[in-house]
Amino acid sequence: MKKKILLGLGLTTIVAAGVGYIATKPYFDEKARIELLADWLDTNRGDTKSWLHDYEFKLPINPKVADWNTENVKLPQVLFTVENREDKSKVSYWALNIDGTNPQLLIPEGILPPAPNTGIDYAKYMSRSPNGRYLVVPQKSSTVLYDLDNGEVTNISEVSGVTRHDIMWDTDSTQVVVKKSDELLRVKLDTKEVVKFTDVNGSWAEYLTSFAQPYMSQSEQAIYLSFNPSLAGFGCKGRKEEYLETFGESDVPKCGNTFVFDAKTLKLIDRGDFTPDSYDCNVWGGKYGDGFYCLGGEGGGKVYSSGRPSKKMGNFRATVDLLAFNGGDMWFIPAHGRNITRVLHQPTENSPTTEMIYTYGVNGERLSAFGLGFSRYVIEHKEADNWSESLYPLPSYADIKKARTVLEERNHG
Repeated sequence: MKKKILLGLGLTTIVAAGVGYIATKPYFDEKARIELLADWLDTNRGDTKSWLHDYEFKLPINPKVADWNTENVKLPQVLFTVENREDKSKVSYWALNIDGTNPQLLIPEGILPPAPNTGIDYAKYMSRSPNGRYLVVPQKSSTVLYDLDNGEVTNISEVSGVTRHDIMWDTDSTQVVVKKSDELLRVKLDTKEVVKFTDVNGSWAEYLTSFAQPYMSQSEQAIYLSFNPSLAGFGCKGRKEEYLETFGESDVPKCGNTFVFDAKTLKLIDRGDFTPDSYDCNVWGGKYGDGFYCLGGEGGGKVYSSGRPSKKMGNFRATVDLLAFNGGDMWFIPAHGRNITRVLHQPTENSPTTEMIYTYGVNGERLSAFGLGFSRYVIEHKEADNWSESLYPLPSYADIKKARTVLEERNHG
């Protein structure tokens, strides 16, 4: 067998048994990778505790609407809209796996208006059902349920969509619960029937939803409403008649700063001091439904898992929404809703980085803030799977050393 090695112009070609092998691509790919690491190290002023990786992806040309059945997708999806470059009132709706793969067209341009944007982009509250068929989308005067199977649009709310949304789907995609402003409702997905919290618990229940700070528990299919017990007439010494009129006679304790409701019935199932005091913790419920973030107060920046009682999982001093707990890490979406941040409790053996930021972009396209979708597979395998194993890895000490060398060469070049 003859081997011929040609060296010149940076090209190494090995011809063996009539087969050509071009050995330059891995070299230049690695060089480009280290150059990008050096760029971020320069931008971040040498700080290696936080790192950023940008997933640049391409939208297909003349795309077709994707098959909505994403029940077995292995990773969470970000949901976003893309503006028409000439008419911002026309947007298309898309989904993308959080590893930057498989962009899917969900709703073609011009069918559904964009979510409101008042400086806060309410597209960040979009949510997708575990089977992939349904979207909950904030709109200017309402919130709608969009059926990707037949294009049916259902107004599910009488309250403006220009507000925070807390959303939880049943794992089998039979219903969704939405809490926004003073409204709490359940939607049966096959019939689009809307049942309000006040339909089940009476008009006094609106006082509770008006003052309460909600968070959800996906595993329990439970709604937690945390509040200051001295408000809304539902404290331990509240007016007994109103309490009984709302919740009836039961064995549920009548004291505690947190009410727990069954998501399927909207009935009260428990009460207790399950949440930090409201003076210390302004609760922001998590996207997945496994915990909450404390905004402001003495407890500001603390992160808790849902439970009776809740359990502190860590700290993160920023204005964020909890995305989920996974792989021993805390995952967040910032208030602007335009990236995902993985936060480790401590550095690993191979990397000093404890905060890994993932951004997503398409050249020349304006994307909205990101909503979230969790497939049935993701829900059922959340405790076993580690999402970070599918994402761009933390920079190693060796990578950082190479990046510093590149910066030194630039500075002395």
